[in-house]
Amino acid sequence: MELFKIEPGLFIWTWISFGLLLLILSKFVFPALLGGVKERERKIAESMDKAEEIERRLAKIESERETLVAEARKKADEILRGVRSEAGELKDKLSAKAADEAERILEDARRKIDTERETMINALRDDLADFVCEASGRLIGSSVSGDKEREMARKLVDEL
Repeated sequence: MELFKIEPGLFIWTWISFGLLLLILSKFVFPALLGGVKERERKIAESMDKAEEIERRLAKIESERETLVAEARKKADEILRGVRSEAGELKDKLSAKAADEAERILEDARRKIDTERETMINALRDDLADFVCEASGRLIGSSVSGDKEREMARKLVDEL
């Protein structure tokens, strides 16, 4: 079994080759690899710091937004209360104005009715006085159409 036989020359050259390879790798390759790893670690750390800063800013912005929303709701409620109050006052003013206008119109209508009634009563009195004069004239058999007779008939009608 020659497979497991150790040859000193091969053994020494293998170790020399391995040492040279290790020296070359440690001089040129390992520093570059370690530098890349360290750079990647630095970038990851920076990214984590940025993410934490963003989370803090986001929390602050969210807090400010909630404060602004609460203030906006408060102002909206105040404005709404003011508008409702003004609407109530306006409604009261308009109701009072409408009531005053209705009262004025009603008073004007009453005055017109009174005027028309007086005019109608006077016209009826005149017609009744004429009728009395005509009826009296027929009863007495002569014409009663003078101003004096008419005045007497009007006084008679007024007394009725």
